[in-house]
Amino acid sequence: MLTPSSPVFRHNFHELSDLNRILYMVAVKPKWDAHTQFLFEGCRDLIGQMYLEERRALYDAILRHKPRHCFEIGTFTGGGSTFFLSSAFKALGAGQVVTLEADQNLYLLAASFYERYLPDRKPHAKFIHGSSAERFAPILAEAGGADCVFLDGASDPEQTMRQFAYFEPHFRPGSVLMCHDWDCDKQALLRPHLESRADWRLEVRLTDPDSVGFVVYVHEPA
Repeated sequence: MLTPSSPVFRHNFHELSDLNRILYMVAVKPKWDAHTQFLFEGCRDLIGQMYLEERRALYDAILRHKPRHCFEIGTFTGGGSTFFLSSAFKALGAGQVVTLEADQNLYLLAASFYERYLPDRKPHAKFIHGSSAERFAPILAEAGGADCVFLDGASDPEQTMRQFAYFEPHFRPGSVLMCHDWDCDKQALLRPHLESRADWRLEVRLTDPDSVGFVVYVHEPA
């Protein structure tokens, strides 16, 4: 028998089968607080990725550190991390996720969906099309640095390492770095690099079964 703690309910609403969606609505949702329901369901009309606890950690990191921007690599549809980052900035009443997507169709889908259906989050989300982190340069220059970065791009460890290297000169004391798929090949180069650095403090780490690997690091140079 499925319960709120069953593995299927550790992921998100969009990954449920039709039967499990019914079970969720009848037997699970009434037992969860409104915020947990929000994190699990996201925007029902826009498919999103990331597990429930990953979404919670992402959202909470923004509320905790209050960055002005979060530079995100990997928008996908805009219904996963982008949605919860923009929602956290909305809750703060200020700030913006600046999100980069390499796939033009996904970029257009996300940007148009927010424009049409999520006007309350649109001020807190800026969409950029491109495959290089250098597309962030004008906003980084205007902001004077990167106070928050979320790396969740392609499953290419060398690409992820290049992305980190691009942002590194822009990090300041207190800057936040979040990474998804920490336990996967995507982070095979960045993970040992960060774990060996004394100037980055691990603040949050999620692992199986709550995550495929999610971390929050804070930059604390000597």
